[in-house]
Amino acid sequence: MGGSRYKQSRTLVRRLCRLPGEDFAEFRQKVARLRQHFEQFNLDVSGLCQWLMGMRKRNADPEKPEGFGSLGDYLLQGKLDDSADDEDQCDRRRKDVFDHLAGIDVGPPLPSGMEHARLRQAIMHEFQIPPTTSARQLFSRMSTKSPAHRLVLLKAASEWIIARFQRGMENWQRQHRQWAQEKSEWEAAHPDLTPEVRERFTEIFKNLHDPENSGKLGVRRKNPRICPGERLRQNMDNCIYAGQKGHGPLCWRYVEFTKQRKKDDPHFNPDGFWKDAEKLVRFCVQFKTKPANAFLSSALPATLFEKLPAQGRGQAVNRLKANFNAYLQFMGLNHETILAQKRLPHCRKIGKTWEESECRFNPHTELCQQYRQALGQLDESTLAQEKTYRQWRKLYLSGPRKPQFHYPSSRRLPMPKIFGADFHRIDLDGSILRLRLDDMPAGQWLELGFIPWPNGYHPSRGEVAKKITSVHVNFIGSRARAGFRFDVPHKNSRFSSSQDELDRLRSQVFPREAQDREFLHAARELLLKSFDPGQGPAPRRLLAVDLGETGAAAGVFSEEKHEKDIALEIIKIDTHYATVPEILKKDMEKKPPPKFAEDDARGLRRQHVARHLAKISAGAAAIAGHRASGASVPATLETHDFRSLKRHIQWMIRDWARVSAACIVAAAEKENCDLIVFESMRGFRLPGYDQIEPDKKRRLAQFAFGRVRRKVVEKAVERGMRVVTVPYFKSSQVCAQCGSPQENLGLWRKNKTRGHKFKCEKCKFEIDSDANAARVLGRVFWGKVELPES
Repeated sequence: MGGSRYKQSRTLVRRLCRLPGEDFAEFRQKVARLRQHFEQFNLDVSGLCQWLMGMRKRNADPEKPEGFGSLGDYLLQGKLDDSADDEDQCDRRRKDVFDHLAGIDVGPPLPSGMEHARLRQAIMHEFQIPPTTSARQLFSRMSTKSPAHRLVLLKAASEWIIARFQRGMENWQRQHRQWAQEKSEWEAAHPDLTPEVRERFTEIFKNLHDPENSGKLGVRRKNPRICPGERLRQNMDNCIYAGQKGHGPLCWRYVEFTKQRKKDDPHFNPDGFWKDAEKLVRFCVQFKTKPANAFLSSALPATLFEKLPAQGRGQAVNRLKANFNAYLQFMGLNHETILAQKRLPHCRKIGKTWEESECRFNPHTELCQQYRQALGQLDESTLAQEKTYRQWRKLYLSGPRKPQFHYPSSRRLPMPKIFGADFHRIDLDGSILRLRLDDMPAGQWLELGFIPWPNGYHPSRGEVAKKITSVHVNFIGSRARAGFRFDVPHKNSRFSSSQDELDRLRSQVFPREAQDREFLHAARELLLKSFDPGQGPAPRRLLAVDLGETGAAAGVFSEEKHEKDIALEIIKIDTHYATVPEILKKDMEKKPPPKFAEDDARGLRRQHVARHLAKISAGAAAIAGHRASGASVPATLETHDFRSLKRHIQWMIRDWARVSAACIVAAAEKENCDLIVFESMRGFRLPGYDQIEPDKKRRLAQFAFGRVRRKVVEKAVERGMRVVTVPYFKSSQVCAQCGSPQENLGLWRKNKTRGHKFKCEKCKFEIDSDANAARVLGRVFWGKVELPES
């Protein structure tokens, strides 16, 4: 078999609970005591992180911003570049260096075995620097702890900085280099947009007063919420960013009116009412009369309903009168407003996107007005470059953001307290956890219960009994949880290349969205070269997965040949149902939620999330109204508002991601697949949150496909599989049979929305839309389909 047997550390988290027959008050005292040590652990790790970050500032190198100097890098990594020592020896020496710097061990000037001249010099230099007040307090606390505990704290702080600062800085540097190259190439391809022209437009945005930033000078958004100059020069009330989806309140109210009127009158015809109402307005304007008087006029029936027989005109007038009076009352309008505009003061319908919604009753925002005035000062040749500049501003005004480093905090960003080999005892059969706290002597334990090891979990309770290396205790709210960390041997893979190599290719060699194609070519070459079929010429098997807003499907490929489609039991609306139960289709108005059979797999339902989002939305409005009454208090939501409810939604989505990942990996295992292919969502940006309808907001609240892919990677690697991504742009609009993109997007969208079908306009191939997208992704991996550029 090809490939080597890797090991991966995995953590199973179980909630801590009372022992059998234990008093609740006694259990709460234990948990409170454990929490004190958990908070102190976070405080100590945070202090060490601050001390190490201070060392970075003293050794700052502009060419290597992620570096900490020779001494700092040694404390973080634990070994020298040319060291052949094992991990235990490196850890002991690292602790000795820290003890020497902290004044805990002041015996020999330097620990034995330190022969690296540059490192020796760095240690002597750091030892001569007077410590700060916070550093002295930290060293004082460290001196009271055991050597093993100091080593754990130092390693925890090092891992925190490496994971949350150094790797982020390294990725940022790679991203920035590639961004700078893309920028220079783009500017060379647009020579008319000279630096002088860019500077003139940039200066305009700097001098605008941004209402989103309390009216302060300067608009910082790279894609500002300001209508394009071409739209502003039309001098029409057709703002994109005012209202909702580019429509004013009256447009949305008219949509509600037609829905309500249909309920009240089954014979109500929205299209017929609109045409008749516009005729009525024109009649009133022509004869300078009010609608109430127009209905009494003998000329109205013949003017509006001349095509109807004479006996039917009276009924038509009465029907229009009833509908028009209901319209005025529902909309809160009077005839003066309508006659002043000489038409109904709103749109007839609302498009699916704001680009499709040409509303002429939505006045431009104050920011748009400012921008229009500023553009009036430019010459025609400069104005002609406004559209190009807006594109440049969106892509290249500023580079990728530097990562922000956050210190561990027991409340906001907790670091689990680690109990090593001599500080924990576990009875898996009795579900009892014994922990030795920092202030306990050897042989004394804090005894707690935990939720039993789950049935059917791999590895089982018996298999993992002697493999648990440490216990990590964390708190979510007031609940204590213990993570049991153990090593899991990976199943042999038929690819000798590891998943780490693929991830390194994607994140380090090809870090930008524009490099997705290059990454695919490199990853495909790496995988195919490292493939070893083992015993016999077994074909390479691939599972291509498409995750959509309303469903999911996978395509199974044997080499380049498609074998079959699989309807995954992942449905965004009603998660983990192979088909949508009828009762869930009527669940939007039903309270309480419907009952489910005990054997039904519960999942994340859009209706459930919708109720929570509606509650937050209503509460936000109430809070804003309350806070607006106080001049000094901002009328916005704070981090503590609805904190528990938001956390509940996050947990729901987290659990959905886990269930979804398990379904995908189970399907891959069943089909004996070697590789799982996902679409790369790198660079995907959700539309403006105020430009989409409420129903779509509820769907996008569950948009966690990246989290699903990461969970699949964790599970797939253990089973000897590899996971790779392919470009995603317009993958659902390409035919899997002939590879042609669809040009009639209206027909494509209609087929997908109504019948969940894909019908190719060229070869007439017809299939489920999710299955087609999954097939396309598989063919993209094999190079048989080339998707358009993003």
